[in-house]
Amino acid sequence: LGMVMQENGIKPEIEIFDAGMVYNALYYLKKGILKAPLHFQFVLGAAGGMDATVENLVFLKSLIPAGSTWGALGIGKGHLPIMYAALALGGHVRVGMEDNILYAKGVLAKSNVEFVERTKRIVRELNKEIATPDEAREILGLKSL
Repeated sequence: LGMVMQENGIKPEIEIFDAGMVYNALYYLKKGILKAPLHFQFVLGAAGGMDATVENLVFLKSLIPAGSTWGALGIGKGHLPIMYAALALGGHVRVGMEDNILYAKGVLAKSNVEFVERTKRIVRELNKEIATPDEAREILGLKSL
């Protein structure tokens, strides 16, 4: 499958739930099945995975090859701390109801819009910018449309 993705110009998002998954990706990179630079998505707080802590995020980030892009998300109560840490550490973020159904403790989200709007506010408060679709393609090394 990795070779088919390369042949079709598809860049995989390598979702990481624990450290062993990083090592699996590095193995496939070494074998040529994955092609650098890689893009990792750290998913913290999922059942059976690593807890959504800043310490775990920093540890996982330390395992990936230089030049890789990465993002992180925390499920549940780890959502905001992981978002803040990812942004502070130079990573990207993913938000939405796929990962969290509560907007805040005890408050059910109405739609993905709430998560996106809050993220936009946080990014601006940190003096960072939201990437445009073209900028995101450039960051990830994807072809322009």
